Amino acid sequence: MKKLVSFIILAVLLLSACSNESKYNEEKSTKTYTLGNGKKVNIPKHPKRIAVVANTYAGGIKYLGGNIIGVTKDIEKSSVLKEKFKNTAKLNENDVEKVAKLKPDLIIVDTTDKNIKKYKKIAATLPIEYGNKDYLDTQIELGKILGKEQQAKDWLKKWKAQTAKDSKEIKAHIGENTTVSIFDDFSKTIYAFGPEWGRGGEVLYQAFDLNMPTSLEKVVKKDGWKELSQEQLPKYAGDYIITMSEGKAHPEFEKTNMWQQIPAVKNNHIIKVKAETYWYNDPYSLAFQRKELKNNLIK
Repeated sequence: MKKLVSFIILAVLLLSACSNESKYNEEKSTKTYTLGNGKKVNIPKHPKRIAVVANTYAGGIKYLGGNIIGVTKDIEKSSVLKEKFKNTAKLNENDVEKVAKLKPDLIIVDTTDKNIKKYKKIAATLPIEYGNKDYLDTQIELGKILGKEQQAKDWLKKWKAQTAKDSKEIKAHIGENTTVSIFDDFSKTIYAFGPEWGRGGEVLYQAFDLNMPTSLEKVVKKDGWKELSQEQLPKYAGDYIITMSEGKAHPEFEKTNMWQQIPAVKNNHIIKVKAETYWYNDPYSLAFQRKELKNNLIK
């Protein structure tokens, strides 16, 4: 009887020790990350298999060395990021089952994603609100998530130094007070964009410190963008205009007589870019946009 009691006590002690060790190992391998809304979530300290359902953050994570095992297929529309993710599994919208099969240890999603609860059952899930932080702070946050904050800060320092030089060179060529507008023909609707909604705005208005027309600055201030009618384009046109159109070689508005009368058009100050490549503001996309925009502004 004494031997049986001793055996039971020993078994209980061993189970308790194993449980404590398991809990210790779990705490050691995870960290607490605070979301934009103040909520806290446990994530791997050093995630090894990341599924990025929110493509906005894919380039930034990969640039910092994150191992991305799945990304939504829209990434292939960017001529810059398509090459970076050519060997990565592509996900369709709402592809929860495929995400599960990839066995991620971290899933990155938008806060508006309707499948967040389902993703949480698969692995640690981080909902990130687009626009909650600017593009530079977003890259620093990605560094924190991956445990590579210093690497993100090093990129930021180099980016600021390089674009400050670019800004001086560009302004010396086109003038300090020259204005720039961004017009996008998106799904038969014309939009103007400000400094924080992709489309080159981060590069032009923040990194290069170029000016928006005052009229345009006022209307994009609230949301970061403004829907425009074709008749409004002359009112919001800058000395230079960046134009783009999803899925088309040329925006529809460029075919009108009204467009041809805009001074920037007459002065050949129109810079045409590929919309899908300019959706993104990760380090890879920014580097491409910086060179393309600078070269066109100083030519």
